[in-house]
Amino acid sequence: MLAELLVQAQQHRDQEATLHILESFTPKIKASLRQVPRDHREDLKQELYVKMIEVIQIFNIR
Repeated sequence: MLAELLVQAQQHRDQEATLHILESFTPKIKASLRQVPRDHREDLKQELYVKMIEVIQIFNIR
């Protein structure tokens, strides 16, 4: 499932596929952010999503 979404996101620049990938990692991100002080969580969450989008675009799917 994620592999198919990754292909769509990369080859077709499909924003919906990218969003689905990000949403699939949201529970893990939220759990991890509980280890960070509250006043840093939102900034870190945004940085994580930006980095994930970058990785989605350059990840080698072969």
